[in-house]
Amino acid sequence: MTAPDDASRETPAFARLVLRIALALAGRIPSSFANAAAAAVASLEYRLRPARREAVHANLRAIARAGHPLLRRPADRERFARSVFRAYHRHLAEFLAQGRLTPGAWDARFRFEGTEHLYRAAAAGRGAVIAGSHLGNWELAGLALARLGFRVHVVTGTQWNPLLHGAVRELKERSGIAVSTPEDGFTPLIATLRRGGLVVLLVDGDVYRRGLTAPFFGRAVSFPAGPALLARRAGAPLLHAHAARDRGGHRIVFDGADLPDRALPLGRDLERLTARVAAAQERNIAAQVGEWCIFRPFFGDERAPADAA
Repeated sequence: MTAPDDASRETPAFARLVLRIALALAGRIPSSFANAAAAAVASLEYRLRPARREAVHANLRAIARAGHPLLRRPADRERFARSVFRAYHRHLAEFLAQGRLTPGAWDARFRFEGTEHLYRAAAAGRGAVIAGSHLGNWELAGLALARLGFRVHVVTGTQWNPLLHGAVRELKERSGIAVSTPEDGFTPLIATLRRGGLVVLLVDGDVYRRGLTAPFFGRAVSFPAGPALLARRAGAPLLHAHAARDRGGHRIVFDGADLPDRALPLGRDLERLTARVAAAQERNIAAQVGEWCIFRPFFGDERAPADAA
């Protein structure tokens, strides 16, 4: 675990207090009440945040044009758009209520699948780069991985709100998760991999500096080059994963793995690995389209077709 950085040490005291109060309250509220409150806040935000609402609809329209069978009608897309807002606020409520999860509750509520990919990577001693997306409860998934005993390192932008960023980062670090920002570069991530740790990167975020185009729901979409480049530099496997809610609990699924191929030129290998990342997350998002918590237009110009390649 890393020590808090300068930004964390400069977190306003009131921000730490606000987060402590929120964690304490969430840990005492019955989950049924917390879920109802999250749904109410989601409904309110859906009405009051037109830019976020339209971004979700634009993404759903793009997925619908790729032939998604559940998004054909405007009424279907309206229903799934509202579901996205509910999923996001439920995710926040669950994260804040993490204090009520005893060791037994963690074991009972979190189920792992495809761990052969994870442990095969761990046995090789080079760590692993894990590519995921904003599905299920991605924050709790990181905590669950840390509880398995792995060194976990994540890269994030602003956490929730600029005023709360440092406090949330400190909370993660106290839970055993090292946190970097894009400005920190690859050096701390390479160090984690060389110690056999896991670097978790959300590939549908917008905090990356270098992008590569890959096919995604029938369109050419920019994805971060970081996962592929990091795997190539460290010689580490690139694991594809996602989180999902399941019967009142959570699943953390490792969908497969790819290895960098140094026999290929760097550019071709990065394109190959990035295309594999995009394909894996397309499958996951298609299966959980009502929980894909992205509130910006992900596909760019809705009228632009995918490249023929």
